[in-house]
Amino acid sequence: MKGKTTRPGAAGTERSSQADGREPEQALAAVGPGPAGAPEHGSSDLARIAPAALTAAFEAIAAAAFVVRKPATVLHANARGLALLGSERERVLTALRHDSSSPRVARFPVDGSAEHQVVVLPDIQCDASMRLAALTRRWGLTPRQSAVLALVAKGESNRTVAVQLGCSEKTVELHVSALLAKTRCASRSRLVASFWTDPG
Repeated sequence: MKGKTTRPGAAGTERSSQADGREPEQALAAVGPGPAGAPEHGSSDLARIAPAALTAAFEAIAAAAFVVRKPATVLHANARGLALLGSERERVLTALRHDSSSPRVARFPVDGSAEHQVVVLPDIQCDASMRLAALTRRWGLTPRQSAVLALVAKGESNRTVAVQLGCSEKTVELHVSALLAKTRCASRSRLVASFWTDPG
């Protein structure tokens, strides 16, 4: 009965030769392509490994990446995305919700499902700093108003803003009112959305 023989391959690895003399690559090619060029009997294997393959591919992305059902339901995220959701949830959801949130946000449609997309976000902290500087100039904000806006855009409450800036909640309320007037936003949520969607 014929069996396998082995011989050294590149870099000292062993390569297996079939008893019929064909190399593994030739043996695989002999199987022949199935539908759409895929090897026969591969669909069940692909379905089985698809979740792990998706996770591996997402972890290789050096940015926060999400599978999203429109407008902003996160179905899957890589580690960077999960960390960002945990620390900056409102900012992330606002960025996912608005298609024009940033020219640096990459969006990829999912074939056969118009309601789903893959979204890759830029470095939000860096993006926030650039936005704050640009919008401070555009909206004519004072340094204190700019500092309040930076915290409000992160989803912080007036109490938290007051503690971080060392002032009273009443003072923060006055700054927020001034911000709403200068930006012509009707509400705090609209102000936050404008911060993340305005082109600056």
